[in-house]
Amino acid sequence: MPSVVYKFGGTSLGSAECIQKVCDIIYADEPSFVVLSAIAGVTDMLESFYASSAQERLSLLRDLQKKHEAIVRDLNVPFPVSSWISRLFPYVNQQHLSVADRANILALGEDIAVSLVKAVCRSRSLNIQSLEARDVILTDDNYSRATPDLSLMRRSWKDRQLSANTSYIIQGFIGASQAGETTILGRGGSDYTAALIAEICNASEVRIYTDVSGVYTMDPKVVENAQRIPELSFEEMQNLARFGAKVLYPPMLSPCMRAGIPIFVTSTFHSTQEGTWIYAIEREESLEPKITALSLRQNQSLCSIDFSSLDQGMDELVYKLHSLGIFPELITTQNHTCSFILDNEGSSSEKLQSLQHALSTFRVVRLHHDMALITIVGSGLSCPKVMSTMMEGLHLQVAPLFCSQSSKVLSFAVMSSCAESIIAQLHNDFVKQDI
Repeated sequence: MPSVVYKFGGTSLGSAECIQKVCDIIYADEPSFVVLSAIAGVTDMLESFYASSAQERLSLLRDLQKKHEAIVRDLNVPFPVSSWISRLFPYVNQQHLSVADRANILALGEDIAVSLVKAVCRSRSLNIQSLEARDVILTDDNYSRATPDLSLMRRSWKDRQLSANTSYIIQGFIGASQAGETTILGRGGSDYTAALIAEICNASEVRIYTDVSGVYTMDPKVVENAQRIPELSFEEMQNLARFGAKVLYPPMLSPCMRAGIPIFVTSTFHSTQEGTWIYAIEREESLEPKITALSLRQNQSLCSIDFSSLDQGMDELVYKLHSLGIFPELITTQNHTCSFILDNEGSSSEKLQSLQHALSTFRVVRLHHDMALITIVGSGLSCPKVMSTMMEGLHLQVAPLFCSQSSKVLSFAVMSSCAESIIAQLHNDFVKQDI
C-alpha cells in the first residue's frame, strides 16, 4: 500500500482542542508519516529569545513554559514541559549567539510539538513511533536555510527498517548537516519536510492540513468573498506561492513536481474534507485572458538603476548586486535603466538602511519603499489589453510604477496603503471572468 504523508501546521496545534483534533485525524486515517510544525506562536517566541538580552530571555522562558503548560493541563497527559524548556538555559546569558545556536533554539519548537502529540496519541493507544528529522533530512551546513542532500537522504532511507503498519511522526522544519549539527530549512520549512519525505518514500499523496479549506482565489483575510479553487497545476501554485500566497512554502513544490506526487490542501477543523488538489495539469493555452487567482506581497521596495556606465551592462549589474547580498526579482529593462523588486518581508529598519547604503554605489534613478506587489496568475495575460482594462476598471489615472507581464503571470507594484483595496476590486471585477 503506497505511503501517505500528512503535515499539520502551527495553527493546527494552537490549543489542546486543536491537538485533540489532529490526533482524531491521525487515529482515523493512520497515515504513514505525520510531519508537525511547532505550536502556533512558539517559533516567533524562540526567534525573540535568540535576539533578546539575558533579562528578556528569562521572561520569554517563563512565557514559553506557561504556554506549553496550559496546553498540557487541558490535554490531561503527563508531559515534562520544564525538562524541555530547560534546554534553553545554556543560551540565556550568552551575549553573542551564533547561527548554529539559532538553529538549535528554533528547532526546540518542533521537538516539543512532536513529543507532545506523540504522548497524546499514545494515551489513545495509537501505534505511533517517532522518526528523528535529524536522521532523515540530511543537509549542507547552512544553518539558517539548509539545502537537503537528496542522494545522502536516499542512502540513509534505504537502511531504515520501517513498519508498514505503524504511523511515524517527525519534526518539520529541521534537519542536520553531515557533522550531525542541527540545521533549519527556513520559515515554513515543515511543508518542505513533508514533500521531501514523500519523495524519498515514493508516497502517493502529500496532505497539508491548515486553518483554511484549500487554496483560495485570494487570501480570505483580505478579500472576504474569495473562492476555494478545486484544483491547480504545480506551475500555478508555484507562481502564487512565490509571489505571496502563504498557504504553501514555495520550495516544497519541487520534490512533489520531480516525483509527480499530488498535494491536497485542506482544513484541520472542517470535517467536509473540501480542499484543493495540486498536481501536474496540462492546460490548453487560452487566447482570452482569464484570472485564476491573485496574491499580495507587502513590504516591498522598488528600485531603478541606470547601468549605462557599466562595461558589461546588465550582467555586471546583477553580479554586483548579488555580491552585496541584494537579490532582485522581476527584473525589467528599458533604455539602460534596470527596474526590479526587492522583498523586505521580515527586514528591520537597520537592514533597509544597509540596503540603501549598498545601492548608493550605483546610479539609482529611484528607490521606493512601502510598496506592495500584486500578482495575477492565469492565462492569456500578456495580451496588451489586460493592463489597460484593469487600469480602466480601477480608475487609475497613472500606470503602476512597475509592471512585469507574461502569458501566465502579471505582477505590478503599487503603494502599500492602497494595495488591499486595489486587489479587492480586481478580485471582484475579474476573477473567473474573461477580461
